[in-house]
Amino acid sequence: MPKKLQTTELEKIIKPLPQRERKTLAAQDLTSAWLEENIGRSKRSIKMDLWVGIPWFVLYSVALFAKGIGNLSLGIFVLGMIYFIYAIFTHGSYGLNKKRVSVYEQLLDKMKQ
Repeated sequence: MPKKLQTTELEKIIKPLPQRERKTLAAQDLTSAWLEENIGRSKRSIKMDLWVGIPWFVLYSVALFAKGIGNLSLGIFVLGMIYFIYAIFTHGSYGLNKKRVSVYEQLLDKMKQ
């Protein structure tokens, strides 16, 4: 049976997250199933950012050095920016998701102790 975390212990663990997420987590009844689900969701978001970000960077770099600043490089740049802006507003940035995974795993470990 998972144990309930004390408020001070919870606040110390969730401190790396933005204030809006800290308030949501502090008000929510945390369960191990919810934490595991959100760990998986954040890891999928990280993986998706890597699968899109690295090829985008390579394509943009090749286009920029091969053709210079032109329609091709600008088009690739705009497509990448559209994806990353969409990603930030829908599931968070790469760095935020790394923080989420770290915090959720710490919370899960504390609950299972």
